[in-house]
Amino acid sequence: MSDIDSYDAQIIEALQRDGRLSWAALAKQINLSASACQRRVEGLLEKGVIENFTLNLNDTVLGFQVRAFVSVNVDRQRNELAQDFREAVIAHPNVQSCHMISGSIDFMLEVVAEDLAAFGAFIDGELLMMPAVKDASSSIVLNVVKHR
Repeated sequence: MSDIDSYDAQIIEALQRDGRLSWAALAKQINLSASACQRRVEGLLEKGVIENFTLNLNDTVLGFQVRAFVSVNVDRQRNELAQDFREAVIAHPNVQSCHMISGSIDFMLEVVAEDLAAFGAFIDGELLMMPAVKDASSSIVLNVVKHR
């Protein structure tokens, strides 16, 4: 991040708080002109510092009462099965994120479900039934302390 100066850092911080800021509102916060802020944001997008602007949804309001992290180990001997697993979790609407990680666990999934019964059905009826999945364990989120 050596290319980022203090103005860019302030812009990033402001947009992380509120990605819907107008150029004028952003300019007021940063103490630059609106056109300068716009050019800087476009530059940050071109450099890949800002990947995209997203929308954070309230899962509880949408009916998802359960959030869990699921540790998954897969059969690494058969690449086609591991690829099928990746494609299935990418396509599954309840899988919010999937990370391939180092250590004794192969993948960490972040999963939402309407309730514990639906979460159990996902684990037993879908995830553990995937041919690539050797085992899985889950941890239910009790409270979100920080979410960026």
